Amino acid sequence: MPRTTLDLDPSVLRELRRLGERDGKSMGRVASELLARALGEDPPSPSFNWVSHDLGVPRVDLEDKEAVRVLLDGQS
Repeated sequence: MPRTTLDLDPSVLRELRRLGERDGKSMGRVASELLARALGEDPPSPSFNWVSHDLGVPRVDLEDKEAVRVLLDGQS
């Protein structure tokens, strides 16, 4: 297995050591497993923002089914 050097925050290093002791694994094995799991996750979906615009006064009363039908059918 290739070796490398990582600069870790002290709190991350402590947690890796703690997890390794708990699970009976080396700190490198714990870090490798956690990184593999994180890299295998799907990236979060970009947030979707609705864009709306004021369309002015409605052309038809949506509660009037006949008026809606006439408008959709193109009849005046």
